[in-house]
Amino acid sequence: MLEVKNAVKIAFELFKELYDTKKFEDILLEEIALSENKTTWLITLGFYRRAPSVNIMESIGSKKYIRMYKTLQIDANTGEMISMKNWSWETDKSLRDVLK
Repeated sequence: MLEVKNAVKIAFELFKELYDTKKFEDILLEEIALSENKTTWLITLGFYRRAPSVNIMESIGSKKYIRMYKTLQIDANTGEMISMKNWSWETDKSLRDVLK
């Protein structure tokens, strides 16, 4: 079985491969969970992304960032990514169902 440190390392590497992380700030590990049957790691990464500007005046002079989260589901045996989802209160329940 994949150790937790290796699962986190894989999650960060996959995230960086899939996204231009120069657009993000403060990419951090937020949560880790192992399914009850020990087959899946759920690893949530958080980061700041520049918020879209509504109008020109709003975009002048200040950088507004919003905190976003991605949960990567990693196979605990192979280290392969099963899925990557936006984390939100709406998706949290479905992710908890994976842990059952």
